[in-house]
Amino acid sequence: MKSLWMLWSALAAVAVLAQERDIMPRPPRPVASGNALAALVRDTRVGEAQRYKNLMVYPLFTAGRARQRYWTMDEALARGSLRITEKGEGNVPQLLVENRGDEPVFLLAGEIVKGGKQNRVVSQDILLAPHTGPISLSVFCVEQHRWAKSTASFGAEKQMAHSNLRQQLNAPMASQSGVWGEVARKADAVAPKAAGGTAYLGQVFDDKDVKRDVEEYAARIRLPQEANGMAVVIGGRVVGAELFGDAETFGRLRDKLLRSYATDAIEYRGADDKVWADTERVERFLRRVENARLVLKETVGIGQFFSVEGGGLYGSTLVWQEQRGAHGVVHASLFDEQPVIQPAK
Repeated sequence: MKSLWMLWSALAAVAVLAQERDIMPRPPRPVASGNALAALVRDTRVGEAQRYKNLMVYPLFTAGRARQRYWTMDEALARGSLRITEKGEGNVPQLLVENRGDEPVFLLAGEIVKGGKQNRVVSQDILLAPHTGPISLSVFCVEQHRWAKSTASFGAEKQMAHSNLRQQLNAPMASQSGVWGEVARKADAVAPKAAGGTAYLGQVFDDKDVKRDVEEYAARIRLPQEANGMAVVIGGRVVGAELFGDAETFGRLRDKLLRSYATDAIEYRGADDKVWADTERVERFLRRVENARLVLKETVGIGQFFSVEGGGLYGSTLVWQEQRGAHGVVHASLFDEQPVIQPAK
């Protein structure tokens, strides 16, 4: 009996200790890099929509945001701390990039650089470390019929690739032929003669009618300065979202991104009656990341770069754990897996 009593006492003590452990506050679980995007979305609030015609933009606000510790490409080029040149005698899918500055530099997928032998578009988000030395930068060509040096180094185009092309850059099977096909489709749709003999996307954006319409859209959308991202609806469908770890970086790139979406919105005119204000539907779009796969990809920069695939999304996210706050996310682009603009049948 004594041994049974001792066994019962021991079991009771274990039960009491287990109960005490259950009611003790548990430390938060560390977020792994692959889960950083889902964690960021859970901490993000959708704000009040801004609308102009068939374009509706929802500001996004994230708790625990990071502090900006890097330059954008435009800023670094203007400061002379970033240099982009041809690789050797020229290599269509690669350029050389060098960060000569003391701070990292963020290059956003879809930003266009012009010069060299062909104008190119940055293919994925990259955070360049300080003092990199010359390293390879993956790009796609957005100027099909030129292969002659215009300048020794590249500068920044004032407008980035339209959202339909940026969505393709995030797709698993992105290709040069697909990029050229989308550039040609866009030119035919909004400015058939604007691309000129070299079929350059930037000349489409410079067409006076396209430029006027895009500026009109951009002038009517005003987002709060504290926003660190936006979700975009074109013609009644959530087509994409941009989330940054900090409001400062988003503020520096907001106009470029807004014009990127507006360039597709002008192609979808006549859909004004399909525009709706539905915060819950935008929240459901963002929560698709919970069912998406995050696939680790190679990057020449610092941090980790993931493609976002499945769950009805294409996209990408760049995570830098040394950046405190926002779960380490530098930037994420999320696109509906269907093209922003459906190709004509």
